[in-house]
Amino acid sequence: MSEDSQQNSAFNAASTTNIHHAKLDDLPLNAKHRLYKGGIRPGEPYRTDIQAQEMLGKIPPSQRAGIDGKSAGNNAQNYLSDKHASHVKPHSKGGSNHPNNIKWENGKDNIARGDKPMSWQEQIKLDAKWHFDNLAGAVKAGIKAAPLGAAIGAATAAPFSILINGLRVVRGEISAQDAALETVKDTVVGGTVGGATAFGTTALAAACPPIAIALSAAAPALAVVGVSGMVYEFFKILDDHKQIVRAYYQSLTQQQLERLQEIENELIYEHNKNLEFLAEAKAVNEEIKNRPVAPGIEGAIQRYMESVAIAKSLGLTSADNKLLADSQLPFLPPLP
Repeated sequence: MSEDSQQNSAFNAASTTNIHHAKLDDLPLNAKHRLYKGGIRPGEPYRTDIQAQEMLGKIPPSQRAGIDGKSAGNNAQNYLSDKHASHVKPHSKGGSNHPNNIKWENGKDNIARGDKPMSWQEQIKLDAKWHFDNLAGAVKAGIKAAPLGAAIGAATAAPFSILINGLRVVRGEISAQDAALETVKDTVVGGTVGGATAFGTTALAAACPPIAIALSAAAPALAVVGVSGMVYEFFKILDDHKQIVRAYYQSLTQQQLERLQEIENELIYEHNKNLEFLAEAKAVNEEIKNRPVAPGIEGAIQRYMESVAIAKSLGLTSADNKLLADSQLPFLPPLP
């Protein structure tokens, strides 16, 4: 899988991050009532809207997060279902109902403490529990978002892997079976990248509201970057294919030029051999034409024998002329 595909899978998966942190108006009536009245005795004034919002802020961010206001409000209500608004300094000892003096705590632990002040060890324990709950909620949100991210990552990677490996088959680099296997691998990697990205961004957004706000604002830009990256990758794949094919044909052209040179060298060699043969034939022809001619039968036989010798020196045999079977004329008696 190319680096471009991995980046595109990550951007597309990140652009789907959708985390909403509950506001007062998102909460069900019972949960909202807890924020205004939790820890307050009958007859005492309720908290203001600002203080109620502060009480909401004491819930770990990931435990009051959701994909929309309704789900975020329900998550916050579920978190508060077994919690009490515990006073750090007991109300009976003059402790305030202000959110600064309140921590959300398991109801059984609050009841067991009674009217004793909350020790610093208990406060540290509650703070650690708060961070643990925030981490657990973030992981839970990330796990929920991972399948969609994986699907988007796989859908982003698969078409480009099909294109890349299909062109490799066309170029003869791999077989169709290998191309299918590579495509499956790339799709799995793309899904893994998308799932991991969705998990990470969603978990961070759930645990940290500012990141959620930033991601929500950046989601359109991330989507544009992802789509632009896919367009760029498409044309890059085609350009790479064109360059590879061009280099291949340039290589073939060079091979053809080398072969043509070999053929030309062979033709020159054969031509030179023909020239040498022609020169030799011309010399023989001159020798034959300029040889002395003896009169009579004896002179004719002598010329015949000389011609046979010249023909044999040129590589001619009886297959070329039946008169070359031997050096004697069959219809003449042997010379005395």
